[in-house]
Amino acid sequence: MIRPFHKKSKTSLAGRMDNLRRWLETDSGRILAGCEKSLLEQELDTIFGFYAGQYSASWQADLMGASPIRRQFILSSDHLKDSVQPQIVADPHYWPISPGSLDLVLLQHTLEVVDSPHRLLSEAANTIIPDGKLAIIGFNPYSLVNVARYCAPGQRRLLRDLHFLSPARLKDWLALLNFCVEKIVYGGYVHPLKRFLTGLRGDLVEQRLEQSQLPLGCFYLMIATRQTMGIIPLRSRWSNVRSRFVGQPLAPSGTGRARSADRVRKEPFGQ
Repeated sequence: MIRPFHKKSKTSLAGRMDNLRRWLETDSGRILAGCEKSLLEQELDTIFGFYAGQYSASWQADLMGASPIRRQFILSSDHLKDSVQPQIVADPHYWPISPGSLDLVLLQHTLEVVDSPHRLLSEAANTIIPDGKLAIIGFNPYSLVNVARYCAPGQRRLLRDLHFLSPARLKDWLALLNFCVEKIVYGGYVHPLKRFLTGLRGDLVEQRLEQSQLPLGCFYLMIATRQTMGIIPLRSRWSNVRSRFVGQPLAPSGTGRARSADRVRKEPFGQ
C-alpha cells in the first residue's frame, strides 16, 4: 500500500496557497522574496532559450524579469488578477503542455503547498527539453524559519500547512527523473532576525554568511539540468566480406588450393 506523502490537511490547495501569498505580502515576506529574486537573477543570465514557465507563490514579484527568455507564462490553479504574463489555469498535478517544449521552468514555494510534490516535480520535469533547466526555490527545513513558524503566532497560522522539503530529498527525486543538480545556493540567513540586525550591519552579516554557504539559510535555490540520453551505435557482428574488395572479383572457393597442388606436381624437388 502506497501512502500519500502529505498528511491530511483541513485546508485545500487554494487555501494553503492563499495563506502563503498573504505571508509573502507581509514585511517579512517581501524581504524574503527580494533576497530570492536577487539570487535568481544571477542564475538567469546564463540560461537561454525560447519558452519558459513558472508556478510560483509570489508571481507578482516578477521573478523572471531578468531572464533573456522572452516567451514566458504563469501556471496557476485559479485566475490571477493583474498578471503581466500570459496565464495557464490548470491543475498543477497535470500540466497541459507538450512534453519537451520548455527551456526553463521555475518552481517557487509550490512543492511545499501541493498535495503531491513528487507528482508536481514530475509534471514540470516532463515539459523541459534535453539540456533544459529547472529552478526550484524552497524553504530550508534546517533554518530558523522552520522553528519560528511553530513559535510565532502569525507565522504558525499562515504557514502551518506547509511541508518543507530538504535539498537531499529533492536531489534523489531529480535523479530518478534524469536530472543533474548543478548548483544549490542558500540565502536569507538573518531573515528571522532582520528586525535586530538592520541597516549595514545586517547586510554585512548576510554577505558573510552567504559566502560561507552553510546549509542553514532560510531558503535554497536549486538549479538542475535535464540530461541527454546517449545512444550507443550497434554494429553487426558479421560484416560483409565482399564490401572489403570493391571492384575486385573473388576467385571461386578452392581455386587457389588447386593451383598450388598442380605447381607442386609439375616442379621436381630440389629445384
